[in-house]
Amino acid sequence: MEPKELMTKRRIEKLASEYENNRISIKTDDFNENDRYDVFVSHSSADNEFIRKVLLFLKYAKGGIQGYVDWQDPSLQHPTNADTAVVLKKRIRRARKLIYVVTNDSLKSVWCSWELGFADSDKGINNIAILAIKPNNGYWKNNEYIQQYPWILYDNTLFKVILPNGNSMTLYEWLKK
Repeated sequence: MEPKELMTKRRIEKLASEYENNRISIKTDDFNENDRYDVFVSHSSADNEFIRKVLLFLKYAKGGIQGYVDWQDPSLQHPTNADTAVVLKKRIRRARKLIYVVTNDSLKSVWCSWELGFADSDKGINNIAILAIKPNNGYWKNNEYIQQYPWILYDNTLFKVILPNGNSMTLYEWLKK
């Protein structure tokens, strides 16, 4: 993969900023425990501002895709504890897909690795996608396992998901599948 294909952060931020001024922003009171989510967004809390833009992008640019993030969830306790894992398992199961946002901070997060592993066993590889914000030609020492998952890339004017077998589809098609 060429690094330029992985540089989706600015594009997502640009698209999200168009919606930010004209639409309701994502708030914690948008959360409903019984909702089903289209996608669970696994991320580092250090990236929350960007993740808010990812949620806006999914909701307004990708056809109303409802994303879940843990900071929307009033039932989660901070600091985290064993109950956190129980709640997150329920939320991952209620989501159809998982997007793992790869940044320097998320690669260090034990929780992100745990969420990815749980989703892998619950949903299977093709219902997980990597959104790499920290490009490194798609390779990270000690994190090589993420290479087995589909990747979200930007190709000309489209966000695409590239499957491990080399096939691709638009991000919207993958989210709706």
